[in-house]
Amino acid sequence: MLLSGKLLDAVPDRCYRLILMICAAYSVLVAAIPFARLVPRPPFQLGIPVALYLLYSWKSLPDRVRRWLYYLAFTGSYQCLRFVVTSRFDPFHGAGVIDLERRIFGALPTVWLQARLHPTSALVWYDYAFALLHASLFAFPLALPGVLLWRRGAVAMKRGTVALMLIAFAGYLTYVLFPLTPPWMARLEGGFPAVDRVVYHALRNMTGSWLAGAFQPSPRGAMPSLHAGLPFLTLLVGIHEFRWRAWWVALPLAGICFEVIYGAEHYVVDILAGILYGAAAYWLAYGVLLPDRALVSGCCGEGYVSPEERNRPVPS
Repeated sequence: MLLSGKLLDAVPDRCYRLILMICAAYSVLVAAIPFARLVPRPPFQLGIPVALYLLYSWKSLPDRVRRWLYYLAFTGSYQCLRFVVTSRFDPFHGAGVIDLERRIFGALPTVWLQARLHPTSALVWYDYAFALLHASLFAFPLALPGVLLWRRGAVAMKRGTVALMLIAFAGYLTYVLFPLTPPWMARLEGGFPAVDRVVYHALRNMTGSWLAGAFQPSPRGAMPSLHAGLPFLTLLVGIHEFRWRAWWVALPLAGICFEVIYGAEHYVVDILAGILYGAAAYWLAYGVLLPDRALVSGCCGEGYVSPEERNRPVPS
Protein backbone atom coordinates (compact mmCIF):
# COMPACT_ATOMS: atom_id res chain seq x y z
CA MET A 1 0.00 0.00 0.00
CA LEU A 2 2.86 2.36 0.82
CA LEU A 3 4.46 1.70 -2.57
CA SER A 4 1.21 2.23 -4.44
CA GLY A 5 0.63 5.45 -2.50
CA LYS A 6 4.02 6.80 -3.52
CA LEU A 7 3.40 5.82 -7.13
CA LEU A 8 0.08 7.64 -7.18
CA ASP A 9 1.54 10.69 -5.44
CA ALA A 10 3.82 11.14 -8.44
CA VAL A 11 0.69 11.61 -10.60
CA PRO A 12 -1.67 13.85 -8.58
CA ASP A 13 -3.95 14.63 -11.54
CA ARG A 14 -7.01 12.38 -11.26
CA CYS A 15 -7.51 12.16 -15.03
CA TYR A 16 -3.92 11.06 -15.58
CA ARG A 17 -4.25 8.55 -12.74
CA LEU A 18 -7.31 7.01 -14.33
CA ILE A 19 -5.61 6.76 -17.71
CA LEU A 20 -2.65 4.98 -16.12
CA MET A 21 -4.83 2.66 -14.04
CA ILE A 22 -7.03 1.71 -17.03
CA CYS A 23 -3.97 1.04 -19.17
CA ALA A 24 -2.25 -0.95 -16.39
CA ALA A 25 -5.30 -3.12 -15.67
CA TYR A 26 -5.82 -3.88 -19.34
CA SER A 27 -2.13 -4.60 -19.89
CA VAL A 28 -1.93 -7.10 -17.04
CA LEU A 29 -5.01 -8.94 -18.31
CA VAL A 30 -3.80 -9.07 -21.89
CA ALA A 31 -0.29 -10.15 -20.89
CA ALA A 32 -1.70 -12.93 -18.70
CA ILE A 33 -4.07 -14.43 -21.28
CA PRO A 34 -1.42 -16.29 -23.35
CA PHE A 35 0.05 -17.79 -20.18
CA ALA A 36 -3.42 -18.93 -19.08
CA ARG A 37 -3.80 -20.60 -22.49
CA LEU A 38 -0.45 -22.36 -21.95
CA VAL A 39 1.01 -20.72 -25.05
CA PRO A 40 3.03 -17.86 -23.52
CA ARG A 41 3.98 -14.83 -25.55
CA PRO A 42 6.42 -12.01 -24.69
CA PRO A 43 4.48 -9.61 -22.40
CA PHE A 44 5.40 -6.49 -24.39
CA GLN A 45 2.09 -4.93 -23.34
CA LEU A 46 3.38 -4.48 -19.78
CA GLY A 47 5.95 -1.99 -21.00
CA ILE A 48 3.27 0.48 -22.11
CA PRO A 49 1.87 1.50 -18.68
CA VAL A 50 5.42 1.56 -17.27
CA ALA A 51 6.54 3.94 -20.03
CA LEU A 52 3.41 6.05 -19.56
CA TYR A 53 3.98 6.31 -15.82
CA LEU A 54 7.59 7.36 -16.22
CA LEU A 55 6.68 9.98 -18.80
CA TYR A 56 3.67 11.31 -16.86
CA SER A 57 5.69 11.59 -13.65
CA TRP A 58 8.63 13.27 -15.37
CA LYS A 59 8.32 16.81 -14.03
CA SER A 60 10.35 18.35 -16.86
CA LEU A 61 7.86 17.16 -19.47
CA PRO A 62 5.59 20.06 -20.52
CA ASP A 63 1.93 19.41 -19.81
CA ARG A 64 1.03 20.31 -23.39
CA VAL A 65 3.03 17.22 -24.40
CA ARG A 66 1.91 15.04 -21.49
CA ARG A 67 -1.75 15.43 -22.52
CA TRP A 68 -1.12 13.54 -25.75
CA LEU A 69 0.75 10.55 -24.33
CA TYR A 70 -2.50 8.63 -24.15
CA TYR A 71 -2.25 8.11 -27.89
CA LEU A 72 0.89 6.02 -27.41
CA ALA A 73 -1.11 3.71 -25.14
CA PHE A 74 -4.04 3.73 -27.53
CA THR A 75 -2.07 2.71 -30.61
CA GLY A 76 0.67 0.71 -28.90
CA SER A 77 -1.84 -1.49 -27.10
CA TYR A 78 -3.66 -2.13 -30.36
CA GLN A 79 -0.49 -3.26 -32.09
CA CYS A 80 0.38 -5.50 -29.13
CA LEU A 81 -2.81 -7.45 -29.81
CA ARG A 82 -0.95 -9.42 -32.49
CA PHE A 83 1.06 -11.11 -29.71
CA VAL A 84 -2.14 -12.19 -27.93
CA VAL A 85 -4.54 -13.19 -30.71
CA THR A 86 -2.03 -15.77 -31.97
CA SER A 87 -2.30 -17.60 -28.64
CA ARG A 88 -5.83 -18.84 -29.42
CA PHE A 89 -6.24 -22.22 -31.06
CA ASP A 90 -9.92 -22.84 -30.30
CA PRO A 91 -12.56 -22.35 -33.04
CA PHE A 92 -13.45 -18.75 -33.79
CA HIS A 93 -16.95 -17.33 -33.52
CA GLY A 94 -19.01 -16.39 -36.54
CA ALA A 95 -21.53 -19.03 -37.56
CA GLY A 96 -23.94 -18.15 -34.75
CA VAL A 97 -23.90 -14.45 -35.61
CA ILE A 98 -24.50 -15.18 -39.30
CA ASP A 99 -27.49 -17.40 -38.46
CA LEU A 100 -28.84 -14.73 -36.11
CA GLU A 101 -28.74 -12.06 -38.80
CA ARG A 102 -30.46 -14.35 -41.28
CA ARG A 103 -33.27 -14.93 -38.77
CA ILE A 104 -33.62 -11.23 -37.97
CA PHE A 105 -33.40 -9.73 -41.46
CA GLY A 106 -34.40 -12.66 -43.67
CA ALA A 107 -31.21 -12.05 -45.68
CA LEU A 108 -27.68 -11.07 -44.75
CA PRO A 109 -27.48 -7.23 -44.84
CA THR A 110 -24.02 -7.22 -46.48
CA VAL A 111 -25.18 -9.54 -49.26
CA TRP A 112 -28.36 -7.51 -49.81
CA LEU A 113 -26.47 -4.20 -50.00
CA GLN A 114 -23.75 -5.45 -52.33
CA ALA A 115 -26.33 -6.97 -54.68
CA ARG A 116 -27.73 -3.47 -55.17
CA LEU A 117 -24.71 -1.19 -54.83
CA HIS A 118 -21.90 -3.47 -56.02
CA PRO A 119 -23.39 -5.76 -58.71
CA THR A 120 -20.06 -6.07 -60.55
CA SER A 121 -16.45 -6.23 -59.44
CA ALA A 122 -15.78 -2.64 -60.56
CA LEU A 123 -15.39 0.05 -57.90
CA VAL A 124 -17.43 3.23 -58.26
CA TRP A 125 -17.13 6.74 -56.81
CA TYR A 126 -19.06 6.08 -53.60
CA ASP A 127 -16.78 3.14 -52.75
CA TYR A 128 -13.92 5.64 -52.50
CA ALA A 129 -16.06 8.02 -50.45
CA PHE A 130 -16.84 5.17 -48.08
CA ALA A 131 -13.11 4.35 -47.93
CA LEU A 132 -12.37 7.86 -46.67
CA LEU A 133 -15.07 7.46 -44.03
CA HIS A 134 -13.62 4.11 -43.03
CA ALA A 135 -10.13 5.57 -42.60
CA SER A 136 -11.52 8.38 -40.44
CA LEU A 137 -11.65 5.94 -37.50
CA PHE A 138 -8.07 6.86 -36.72
CA ALA A 139 -8.92 10.57 -36.70
CA PHE A 140 -11.50 10.36 -33.91
CA PRO A 141 -9.01 9.63 -31.07
CA LEU A 142 -7.12 12.78 -32.13
CA ALA A 143 -9.99 14.99 -33.28
CA LEU A 144 -12.14 14.58 -30.16
CA PRO A 145 -9.42 15.50 -27.63
CA GLY A 146 -8.15 18.22 -29.95
CA VAL A 147 -11.53 19.93 -30.24
CA LEU A 148 -12.13 19.62 -26.50
CA LEU A 149 -8.73 21.17 -25.77
CA TRP A 150 -9.34 23.98 -28.23
CA ARG A 151 -12.91 24.83 -27.23
CA ARG A 152 -13.26 23.64 -23.63
CA GLY A 153 -9.76 23.53 -22.17
CA ALA A 154 -7.32 20.93 -20.93
CA VAL A 155 -9.57 19.40 -18.26
CA ALA A 156 -12.34 18.65 -20.74
CA MET A 157 -9.74 17.12 -23.06
CA LYS A 158 -8.40 14.88 -20.28
CA ARG A 159 -11.87 13.58 -19.40
CA GLY A 160 -12.61 12.87 -23.05
CA THR A 161 -9.35 10.96 -23.19
CA VAL A 162 -10.40 8.79 -20.25
CA ALA A 163 -13.60 7.90 -22.12
CA LEU A 164 -11.58 7.04 -25.23
CA MET A 165 -9.29 4.76 -23.22
CA LEU A 166 -12.28 2.98 -21.70
CA ILE A 167 -13.95 2.13 -24.99
CA ALA A 168 -10.70 1.27 -26.75
CA PHE A 169 -9.40 -1.13 -24.12
CA ALA A 170 -12.81 -2.71 -23.57
CA GLY A 171 -12.99 -3.30 -27.33
CA TYR A 172 -9.45 -4.68 -27.55
CA LEU A 173 -10.10 -7.07 -24.67
CA THR A 174 -13.28 -8.31 -26.35
CA TYR A 175 -11.31 -9.03 -29.53
CA VAL A 176 -9.10 -11.34 -27.48
CA LEU A 177 -11.83 -13.05 -25.45
CA PHE A 178 -14.50 -13.23 -28.18
CA PRO A 179 -12.71 -13.34 -31.56
CA LEU A 180 -15.43 -12.95 -34.17
CA THR A 181 -14.71 -13.65 -37.84
CA PRO A 182 -15.85 -10.67 -39.98
CA PRO A 183 -17.99 -11.28 -43.07
CA TRP A 184 -15.13 -10.88 -45.58
CA MET A 185 -13.02 -13.49 -43.79
CA ALA A 186 -15.99 -15.81 -43.24
CA ARG A 187 -16.53 -15.71 -46.99
CA LEU A 188 -12.92 -16.84 -47.60
CA GLU A 189 -13.44 -19.72 -45.17
CA GLY A 190 -16.69 -20.85 -46.81
CA GLY A 191 -19.08 -19.70 -44.09
CA PHE A 192 -20.53 -16.67 -45.85
CA PRO A 193 -21.97 -16.03 -49.34
CA ALA A 194 -19.81 -14.45 -52.03
CA VAL A 195 -19.13 -10.81 -51.16
CA ASP A 196 -16.28 -8.41 -51.87
CA ARG A 197 -14.30 -6.41 -49.38
CA VAL A 198 -15.33 -3.37 -51.35
CA VAL A 199 -14.33 -0.49 -49.08
CA TYR A 200 -10.98 -2.05 -48.20
CA HIS A 201 -10.15 -2.51 -51.89
CA ALA A 202 -10.99 1.15 -52.55
CA LEU A 203 -8.81 2.20 -49.62
CA ARG A 204 -5.97 0.01 -50.86
CA ASN A 205 -6.19 1.60 -54.30
CA MET A 206 -5.80 5.03 -52.70
CA THR A 207 -3.10 4.27 -50.13
CA GLY A 208 -1.36 1.04 -51.14
CA SER A 209 -1.56 -2.41 -49.59
CA TRP A 210 0.90 -1.75 -46.77
CA LEU A 211 -0.86 1.29 -45.36
CA ALA A 212 -4.37 -0.10 -45.84
CA GLY A 213 -3.47 -3.26 -43.91
CA ALA A 214 -1.14 -1.71 -41.34
CA PHE A 215 -3.77 -1.44 -38.62
CA GLN A 216 -5.15 -4.97 -38.61
CA PRO A 217 -3.30 -6.83 -35.85
CA SER A 218 -6.51 -8.65 -34.97
CA PRO A 219 -8.36 -9.70 -38.15
CA ARG A 220 -10.93 -11.55 -35.99
CA GLY A 221 -11.73 -8.32 -34.16
CA ALA A 222 -15.22 -7.72 -35.49
CA MET A 223 -17.07 -7.45 -32.17
CA PRO A 224 -17.53 -4.67 -31.11
CA SER A 225 -17.23 -2.32 -34.05
CA LEU A 226 -15.08 0.57 -32.84
CA HIS A 227 -15.86 2.14 -36.20
CA ALA A 228 -19.34 2.65 -34.72
CA GLY A 229 -18.36 2.98 -31.06
CA LEU A 230 -15.81 5.79 -31.37
CA PRO A 231 -18.03 8.13 -33.45
CA PHE A 232 -20.99 7.39 -31.16
CA LEU A 233 -18.89 8.23 -28.10
CA THR A 234 -17.79 11.41 -29.89
CA LEU A 235 -21.43 12.30 -30.46
CA LEU A 236 -22.31 11.81 -26.78
CA VAL A 237 -19.32 13.82 -25.59
CA GLY A 238 -20.07 16.54 -28.14
CA ILE A 239 -23.66 16.84 -26.92
CA HIS A 240 -22.44 16.98 -23.31
CA GLU A 241 -19.99 19.77 -24.00
CA PHE A 242 -21.63 21.67 -26.88
CA ARG A 243 -25.28 20.72 -26.55
CA TRP A 244 -27.12 20.11 -29.82
CA ARG A 245 -24.57 22.07 -31.83
CA ALA A 246 -22.76 18.73 -32.07
CA TRP A 247 -25.65 17.05 -33.94
CA TRP A 248 -23.65 16.94 -37.17
CA VAL A 249 -21.44 14.16 -35.73
CA ALA A 250 -24.44 11.89 -36.33
CA LEU A 251 -23.85 12.21 -40.09
CA PRO A 252 -20.40 10.56 -40.27
CA LEU A 253 -21.58 8.09 -37.62
CA ALA A 254 -24.46 6.99 -39.87
CA GLY A 255 -22.20 6.84 -42.91
CA ILE A 256 -19.60 4.72 -41.14
CA CYS A 257 -22.21 2.32 -39.75
CA PHE A 258 -23.53 1.88 -43.29
CA GLU A 259 -20.17 1.40 -45.01
CA VAL A 260 -18.77 -1.20 -42.60
CA ILE A 261 -21.80 -3.41 -43.30
CA TYR A 262 -21.76 -2.72 -47.04
CA GLY A 263 -18.00 -3.32 -47.18
CA ALA A 264 -18.24 -6.72 -45.41
CA GLU A 265 -16.17 -5.51 -42.44
CA HIS A 266 -18.82 -5.93 -39.74
CA TYR A 267 -22.19 -7.45 -38.91
CA VAL A 268 -25.12 -5.37 -37.72
CA VAL A 269 -24.73 -6.84 -34.23
CA ASP A 270 -21.14 -5.52 -34.19
CA ILE A 271 -22.52 -2.03 -34.80
CA LEU A 272 -25.00 -2.41 -31.96
CA ALA A 273 -22.25 -3.68 -29.65
CA GLY A 274 -20.02 -0.73 -30.60
CA ILE A 275 -22.80 1.73 -29.77
CA LEU A 276 -23.36 -0.04 -26.44
CA TYR A 277 -19.64 0.17 -25.63
CA GLY A 278 -19.64 3.86 -26.54
CA ALA A 279 -22.61 4.55 -24.26
CA ALA A 280 -20.98 2.60 -21.41
CA ALA A 281 -17.66 4.46 -21.80
CA TYR A 282 -19.47 7.80 -21.76
CA TRP A 283 -21.49 6.87 -18.68
CA LEU A 284 -18.44 5.66 -16.76
CA ALA A 285 -16.27 8.67 -17.63
CA TYR A 286 -18.89 11.42 -17.44
CA GLY A 287 -21.30 10.01 -14.91
CA VAL A 288 -19.23 7.91 -12.49
CA LEU A 289 -15.48 8.56 -12.59
CA LEU A 290 -15.32 12.22 -13.61
CA PRO A 291 -18.70 13.95 -13.30
CA ASP A 292 -18.89 17.71 -13.77
CA ARG A 293 -18.92 18.39 -10.03
CA ALA A 294 -15.62 16.54 -9.61
CA LEU A 295 -13.93 18.51 -12.38
CA VAL A 296 -15.19 21.82 -11.01
CA SER A 297 -13.55 20.93 -7.68
CA GLY A 298 -10.16 20.90 -9.42
CA CYS A 299 -9.37 17.18 -9.21
CA CYS A 300 -7.66 17.29 -12.58
CA GLY A 301 -5.38 20.14 -11.72
CA GLU A 302 -6.96 22.99 -13.69
CA GLY A 303 -10.12 25.04 -13.75
CA TYR A 304 -13.25 23.73 -15.41
CA VAL A 305 -16.61 25.36 -16.10
CA SER A 306 -19.52 22.93 -16.35
CA PRO A 307 -21.91 23.09 -19.33
CA GLU A 308 -24.67 24.26 -16.97
CA GLU A 309 -22.57 27.23 -15.85
CA ARG A 310 -21.56 28.07 -19.41
CA ASN A 311 -25.18 28.12 -20.57
CA ARG A 312 -26.61 29.93 -17.56
CA PRO A 313 -28.10 33.32 -18.58
CA VAL A 314 -26.13 36.33 -17.42
CA PRO A 315 -28.27 38.60 -15.15
CA SER A 316 -28.97 41.95 -16.75
